Amino acid sequence: MSALRWGRGRAALAAGAVSLLTLAGCGNGGSSGGNADGEVGGEVRMLVNLTPNLDQSYWEELVAPFEEATGVSVEIEAPTGSSVAESFPQQLAAGTAPDVIQSIFPDDDTLPQLVDLSDLPWTEGTPMVDDYAIDGSRYVVGVGSQTQSLVFYNKTAFEEAGIAEPPATWAEFTEALGLLDEAGYTPLQTAGQFQTGLQLQQLYHPTLNTVHPRWQTSVADEELSAGEAYLPMFQHYADWLEAGYIAQDDVGLDPAAADGAFLEGTVGLYPQGSWFATTLKAGGEPPFEVGVFSPPVDEGQEHPGPQGATMAYPYMINAASGNISSAQALVEYLVTDEAAIQSQLTADGVFRQGAETADDPVLAQVQAILDEAPGLVAVGEGFGDTRLPVTGFNPKFTEIVQGLYTGQSPQEAADALDDWVSENR
Repeated sequence: MSALRWGRGRAALAAGAVSLLTLAGCGNGGSSGGNADGEVGGEVRMLVNLTPNLDQSYWEELVAPFEEATGVSVEIEAPTGSSVAESFPQQLAAGTAPDVIQSIFPDDDTLPQLVDLSDLPWTEGTPMVDDYAIDGSRYVVGVGSQTQSLVFYNKTAFEEAGIAEPPATWAEFTEALGLLDEAGYTPLQTAGQFQTGLQLQQLYHPTLNTVHPRWQTSVADEELSAGEAYLPMFQHYADWLEAGYIAQDDVGLDPAAADGAFLEGTVGLYPQGSWFATTLKAGGEPPFEVGVFSPPVDEGQEHPGPQGATMAYPYMINAASGNISSAQALVEYLVTDEAAIQSQLTADGVFRQGAETADDPVLAQVQAILDEAPGLVAVGEGFGDTRLPVTGFNPKFTEIVQGLYTGQSPQEAADALDDWVSENR
């Protein structure tokens, strides 16, 4: 049977655009453990991370049209531990795992316990589904993307510094930092904790993935070292520190304080992910116009470069579920129904290529950058088949970047990164 198709919105779905008769007999992608007759009905348990904006009532409202159309009862469950990532493996071990798991991705331990979704036609075209495939098989599908490689900037600061256009190369970027400094602005805002290393990665995703596509796999195959990959960016960063374009004491700043500094209008450039657009919207009207651009690339490379991104609102299905048919129907609804998609994108500052442009000017700029990106690429340790041969990369990377603040040279930082990968691969 062909995959079901939801209506154009919740009203159509609630009106019964999809009936139990339509859903009955839909395949489970070759997985075992579903209803004996393949019909959709009964109860589906879904484990989600609850947040202030994605609370219990939000999730219940989101799945209500699906419940009305199918007769399936969806039980929204909070993590038994601190997060879904902590709770799901524990529940698997205890035999109490839910049917649908939201917010995390397959790993080597959980992969054997997940349903292979590859044969389900509705997964085709969902955001980044093949980027997250493992050995060519799809175990997770999502609603949108979190765009990682963005630079937010103060258009007033650019005007006062005499910068006509956002920089497209590293030479132009460094020149812009100098002009912002001369104009009395903090050229580049950063912060401590995770943000120090994350920002450097965010800035370098387009260049690195142009020079070394799927660089994580190259490191895993020992065709490239992580230190070699990041040495040029370590050099850029060290040069900016030496020139005073990055404040030395920012390494101890709370990320929320860094957000505040940008909102106050004293900062020229602020590398961040797409989630910051939602922070801006929630913070009220700043005293300047906000612009957004894709990070620079090396001279001679095409700009914009590939955009670092992660799948947003990921969903997986427990292979031991007693109701796989209904679990698949629920996940299909969440990632293909237009109203369900729009609700999730809006609620958490998530974007989807080709989605309707938002009225908010900053959100619209982020959407345009996502739509114009020549490709979306893995960040940090990577995902799917594009992965480093180590875990814990991001905190170690941040530690090494913070060493640049205390006198470590770019080459020493690169060597430290290579030593850590070698010891932990």
